[in-house]
Amino acid sequence: MYIKSNNSLIKAGTLIVLLASAAGLAHGQTLATSAKVGRGLYEIVVDHKDGAVYVASVGQQGNPGPYIYKLDPKTLAATDSIALGEIAGFGLGINQKTRTLYTSNTRGNSVHAIDIKTGKVLATISNGAASSHTREIVVDEKTNTVYVSDVGDPSTVWVIDGKTNQYLYSLEGAGKTATGLAIDSDNGLLYVTAMGDNEVLVYNTATREKVKSFPSGSESPINIAFDKKGDRLFVTDSKNSVLTVLTASSGELLKKIDVGENPIGVNFDGKRNRIYTANRQGKSLSVIDGDTYQVIKHIPTDGLSNTVAVNPKTGGAYVTNKQVGTRVREGQTPPTPLPNGDTVSLITP
Repeated sequence: MYIKSNNSLIKAGTLIVLLASAAGLAHGQTLATSAKVGRGLYEIVVDHKDGAVYVASVGQQGNPGPYIYKLDPKTLAATDSIALGEIAGFGLGINQKTRTLYTSNTRGNSVHAIDIKTGKVLATISNGAASSHTREIVVDEKTNTVYVSDVGDPSTVWVIDGKTNQYLYSLEGAGKTATGLAIDSDNGLLYVTAMGDNEVLVYNTATREKVKSFPSGSESPINIAFDKKGDRLFVTDSKNSVLTVLTASSGELLKKIDVGENPIGVNFDGKRNRIYTANRQGKSLSVIDGDTYQVIKHIPTDGLSNTVAVNPKTGGAYVTNKQVGTRVREGQTPPTPLPNGDTVSLITP
């Protein structure tokens, strides 16, 4: 039997196979494996050259650390480590072209620049201030410039020369509690989430000016991802368990999507049009269709999911899952450790 569709004849059996295949693609994301990696895990990035995964481990009292661990992209086994001495790295950014890894040293008022090939710390960069709270890092590979959000009061964004690995200046007026960053290299624009103001700020990276700001469409926006082709921003609302979708050029609110509880990290796979949120209190990863804005899957990780990175070649998504806090006040009962805390999980398409 044949079915007429779009002026073409399709054999019914073939149509069924095509539909089944499409359904499999839409719902195929699965938790392939998880692995224990160090202690006190934070952010994660993927090396596009060989697929290697780098994860920041700040360590815990009485345990090894701080390190950056290099993981096998398939097994998640640690294949190498970079010792950071006394200054732990929390956030991670990578320049794929110069083969340089950057860490935001939240407690150390600084940023490390690390040669990926040798594992050597090339520089420890400071803005000269007495205190700071460096958080997120994004790299503009087109200009070899590194941007670092500083959550201090007042919030700023550090600008670092990637060629010399020296601090240049700060973008001022970054609102109250600047957290997430996203870069539009082609148009020379930097997007910043001002968590305390419920806004997204837009800077012209050439003139250093804040050219506009608009509502994030949520409360407590914490992280942000940019879709170049679709002119979209994806912003995690850590307070209401929502992902907001905005038009990047105008700030128009396109959609509010209910995701897992307390989304923190967000990433976008442009090749497959998939959005991912790491839901901390939900202990899960949400997979969202970029066309329909429907949640395809909530994938349990059994740890406090924190950040997510995507390999653009394979579509594999890597999630860091934190452990519960170990510090308790006198008289309090220590929390039960999570079975999958301090792990990295691989979600395959």
